[in-house]
Amino acid sequence: MAIPIETFFLIPEAQGTLQARIQQMIAEGILSGRFRRGEKLPSTRKLALHLGVSRITVTLAYTELLANDYLTSKGRSGYFVSPNAP
Repeated sequence: MAIPIETFFLIPEAQGTLQARIQQMIAEGILSGRFRRGEKLPSTRKLALHLGVSRITVTLAYTELLANDYLTSKGRSGYFVSPNAP
């Protein structure tokens, strides 16, 4: 099941770069249990459009979360919450 795009939002007064804020938003969703293991995240294009940021910003955030084992990537299928997520 895919995580609804409406779940994602940036707090305007939050500190940090857009990329760091996106990473934190997703990591907190995983750690709090709102995003469950195996759930599909929105495509980088859809999330960037929804948040009003560059697609590369979302791609870099996803890549960092992938490196830290919060997300997993399935070729041509997208990004998913990792089964090994903390």
